[in-house]
Amino acid sequence: MMKLRFAWMLVVLTGAGWADRIAGQTAGPSPLVGTGAAAAVVPGRWLAHEAWANDALRAGFSATAAAIYREILAEPALPEESRQRITLALVSAALEQGDTKIAEETLRSYNGPRDTGYQLRAGLLAAHSRRTAQARVAIEAAAGNVDDLMPAERGWWYYLQALVADQENASGRRNSMFDQAIKSAVSELQRARFTLGLEQSQLMAGQANEQRLQTLRNNMERIQGTSLAYDFVRAYAAELVSLGRKGEAQSEIQKQLAALPASRRDTADQLRLLLGLIAGEDSEAGRQAFRQLLREGQKPGTQRIALYLLARGAGIPTEREQVRRTLDELIGAPSPHPVIEDLLVVRAQLALADRLYDQAEEDARMLLERYPGSERKAAALGVRVTVAWELKRYRTAAEAITQLRAVLLPGRERSELGVLLAEAYFRAKDFRNAADAYEAALSEEPLAVEPGKLLFQRVLSEIRAGRLDRAQALLDETAASPVFDPVNRWQAEWNLVKEMQLSNQMEAAYARANHLLDGAGPAMPPELRTRMLWLRAKLSFEAGKLQADPGQLQTTLRLVDELQSALQSGAATVEPALRSEVLSTAQLLKAQALLTLGRDSEGGGLLDQLRTEYLGSRAAQESYIVQAARFSQKGDVVEAQRLLIKLVDEHPASEYAPLALYEAALVAERLGLDRNLNDAYKLLERLCHDYPKNEFVFYARLKQGDLMQKLNEAGVARQFYEDLINNFAQHPEEVRAELALAACLYGQSASSVTNYERATAIFERLRDRVDAPVDLRVEAGYRWGYALEKRGQIEKAQVVLWSLVDTFLLDAEAAAKLGATGRWWVSKALLELGQIHEDLKQLDEAQRAYALISERKLGGAALAEAKLARFRTTAEVR
Repeated sequence: MMKLRFAWMLVVLTGAGWADRIAGQTAGPSPLVGTGAAAAVVPGRWLAHEAWANDALRAGFSATAAAIYREILAEPALPEESRQRITLALVSAALEQGDTKIAEETLRSYNGPRDTGYQLRAGLLAAHSRRTAQARVAIEAAAGNVDDLMPAERGWWYYLQALVADQENASGRRNSMFDQAIKSAVSELQRARFTLGLEQSQLMAGQANEQRLQTLRNNMERIQGTSLAYDFVRAYAAELVSLGRKGEAQSEIQKQLAALPASRRDTADQLRLLLGLIAGEDSEAGRQAFRQLLREGQKPGTQRIALYLLARGAGIPTEREQVRRTLDELIGAPSPHPVIEDLLVVRAQLALADRLYDQAEEDARMLLERYPGSERKAAALGVRVTVAWELKRYRTAAEAITQLRAVLLPGRERSELGVLLAEAYFRAKDFRNAADAYEAALSEEPLAVEPGKLLFQRVLSEIRAGRLDRAQALLDETAASPVFDPVNRWQAEWNLVKEMQLSNQMEAAYARANHLLDGAGPAMPPELRTRMLWLRAKLSFEAGKLQADPGQLQTTLRLVDELQSALQSGAATVEPALRSEVLSTAQLLKAQALLTLGRDSEGGGLLDQLRTEYLGSRAAQESYIVQAARFSQKGDVVEAQRLLIKLVDEHPASEYAPLALYEAALVAERLGLDRNLNDAYKLLERLCHDYPKNEFVFYARLKQGDLMQKLNEAGVARQFYEDLINNFAQHPEEVRAELALAACLYGQSASSVTNYERATAIFERLRDRVDAPVDLRVEAGYRWGYALEKRGQIEKAQVVLWSLVDTFLLDAEAAAKLGATGRWWVSKALLELGQIHEDLKQLDEAQRAYALISERKLGGAALAEAKLARFRTTAEVR
């Protein structure tokens, strides 16, 4: 964004009104404010996505979780600690998918500490790959530090030992470890996952052989129909699987199910689960078994296993849609399903996986409303957080995060959500709450993000909230703190000084830059110090120009010379690209100072040299606009326009080209003749045609409408304004197009009641729009009152005009928000109101209206004083 960078040029070329309008829209960076100096890395995005992936993994969507983890790991700015944690999470997701190769590769890429979390994954990977000795080594390495595991990981610790015991044929220890895993589960869904592991282990238990197989078959047939017979059926099927005869195993189970009496529903559940496990969740036979188990199962625990496996097998959209249809049927049944809360969470996760956010939100909301005490409440709130975050509804996300934190115990997940809460407020532009939330996040254990980054974000939030004094105090308080690392601390200082500059606190900004560069606090990184030296010179120039102080401008020249000397001598060690940028922008700054001092020959020579030595650089391109501004200031508008068009012709891809065309059009407009207005129109058309996505297109079209009015083409002007209203409905300046349209309609209202009614309706609406700029609301109100007066609606005009005075001038808080333009329109309202009172012979009220102009030091004070003097003269004559 270039608006603030060129605000002062716009003042020179067009007057303060347009400068304020364009510059006020965004806080774009000044030269040398690269990403390295402007902001620390904010963790919000990957924290939100990590929470989403964790929830997906817990719900059985391991493929979805793995995809999200990979997206996060692709983030180049991901902090190392987060990268290590998410790498281990990806290992877990790959293991759940059964992809030991990917799990192995991912674990090899891990470069963090070999702590208990690492040993747990290494052990699980070894056990899944049947490398029992390696798994045993991992268990022994972590044995004394199991308490370091997160609560949700501890059950997996016992699960790992169960797998190792199974491979060592220690069935008693295996069953004991599985039992401990199930008891340590932190949710019903995790309990179901560990029970599934036990079932799978039993399915593969024992050493299969044909003799044992025949014995099992004989026993199964000998006592057919009894409870014990079905135990032999399960053992027989498992033996067939061990011998590689899965098809025969499935056929035998299906035959037994077909003959099973209706009274043996528990047995049917066991056989269907076995059938599904043998067929696998990636096969239609397996999915059919799990669907039937989910529909007809007798035990919620078994149904949760089936639900988990259906979710785990739904790796592609068509499979997810099939599962979704099953869940739709069960959730929509007349009586609640035994695991309805789990069904709702899984359906929400299915919707999230396919980016069906409205459906996901609806399921989460349904669970929270119908089952407020549900164990799955945290999962539902997690869905709501993800939906709100992905849709960029950050205030809604903040509300959901607050609710989710309330149901979680202290720990890493809750701490991470504290940081995410602060980030949500920050992105919602609720900077005061963001600052408070970052402060709270700094006091939580364990810290989810490096404290230096949190401190930086807290300072930045205070700055964005306009509380520069608090930001400055916080930086002063933490200057010597070891947790505020130098990089983040100096980035925060840079942002504070820049905001002081943008807030016109030039002297304070200049003083702080001097204070910082004189050695306050820890050593400043070389790159940031170079940037700060440049900024100090820039602030010196702006202060000297603002105060018309030649001495300060001479100081600017000295500071630039010192900066250039340090860079050219090698005393300041920075990257070559930054060195070139600083040298070129410093030379531009020096030229600006010389031009402001009236030393045009020296300044112009430096600009010519800049364009030669740094051909094509941003500073060289900007130099055309700087020099054009100087020519315009001296009245040589032809030369100013020539330079601006030359910039566009020679550097059509320049980021400054759209601005140059816009400025050239304004210069042409100032010349005033019809041919000049047509030239201005053509320049703006070129801007819109060549740079259709540029931010200046809106302003160019708005100005084209104004030009058409000056050329007496009101119908064409109206079309421009209406197109802007229709095509730029979300633009922050859209209200200006509405005001221009209303003014245009009013200009055509002499013979059209319809135009008059449309115009006054727009004026009224804009006056009352609390989200519109204050100055614009006052202008709209004045135009409305004026229109009413000219139509003979005197009383209503009085009410409208007085409302502007009462609302925007006499109210101290509102008056403080008035800009120069708004004060001018209030003055016009008072003059108009005074004249109405005069015409009605209400002379006291007229005098009071004129007196307010002088008392409040508004524009038009001389005219008001003249009117008041006339009253005094009349009184003396009497």
